[in-house]
Amino acid sequence: MLLKYAWLAGICLFASHTNAQTTTTPLPPACNVQPQGKVVTPTENCIRKTPALREGLVDLAVYLQTTTPSRLIAPEYQGKLDVSQLQDTATQLIHWLDSAPDARLPLEKQFSLQALGNTTAKRPVQYGGYYTPMLEVSATPTDTYQYPIYDKPASGLLPSRRTIMQGALHGKGLEIAWTNDPVGYYFMQVQGSGLIRYPDGHTQLLGFAGKNSYPYASIGRYMQQKGYLRTNNLSNTAVSEWLKLNPDKLDEVLNASQSFVFFHPVSDVVRSSSGLPVVAGHTVSVDTSLIPLGSILLAELALRDNNGKIVQHEWRLLLATDRRSDDRGVTRIGIYTGEGDEGRAAAQHFFPAGRAFILRTGS
Repeated sequence: MLLKYAWLAGICLFASHTNAQTTTTPLPPACNVQPQGKVVTPTENCIRKTPALREGLVDLAVYLQTTTPSRLIAPEYQGKLDVSQLQDTATQLIHWLDSAPDARLPLEKQFSLQALGNTTAKRPVQYGGYYTPMLEVSATPTDTYQYPIYDKPASGLLPSRRTIMQGALHGKGLEIAWTNDPVGYYFMQVQGSGLIRYPDGHTQLLGFAGKNSYPYASIGRYMQQKGYLRTNNLSNTAVSEWLKLNPDKLDEVLNASQSFVFFHPVSDVVRSSSGLPVVAGHTVSVDTSLIPLGSILLAELALRDNNGKIVQHEWRLLLATDRRSDDRGVTRIGIYTGEGDEGRAAAQHFFPAGRAFILRTGS
């Protein structure tokens, strides 16, 4: 369900159905240090540790014991895949979290650290945040709620976005609800899942049901190439604000990507493409031609305030349980940040570059 489509995030802020606020909790002042080149020296108290992280590690350990190894990597993966080492790493980290703080050895003393990306660069990895968006909806169409959210047709050739939005699927009984926000709907399709909220306040989680065969294209890049968005900021917020001020360009811009995602209601927690529940602040999407699913990453993150100023650096353990495949060859890591407006806001706090290492048992 979720996040089976999140790897197509493109211009998007690169999605725990939990309410844990893991992305903004300040760390001790001693942790607010600048990146130190190739040196990896995260002190124990500078690594974020939460109950949700331990739960995620337990889920991951079980997943690795019960999953076919071929599902962990893309067909073009070139590295060595040692599933038992992935399993041992998850288990050893659980024991590390469970041990008394004064008994914990530094991570670099217990694990080997495989640097990701172009290691000659100061910040070799690109970061972003992704989240589970929320749309206001109506159970029936109205003058305001006129954009249908569709389940996937059972069979047949699936039309393009433009054709669907012009009514190609009308009357086939596929409508789940109607929204008043076509731009938010587009971004929910990019994320691959979302929450919808009805006028009486009740919500419904929608999972990924499939897509048509048309390729995804970044509408932010399209807007930039056309000279519409005259800024280097291609965030959802920038795109949404421009379209709000230029409604006559709405159809043109949204149809720059003919890909269309279908949803279905699910009574479950939000899950990544591995099927595991997502953990806000720790679940990440990775390109599995570069990083196997089930890997645990140690990431050096720079966090920004609402004005874009870097205010904190921290180390964080990340669980690679979701897939992405944009811009093959570039090491991009998307960090899931939660639901709705809070998740969207948290997704914007990551500085877009930094360092990351795959943890492996053995030093």
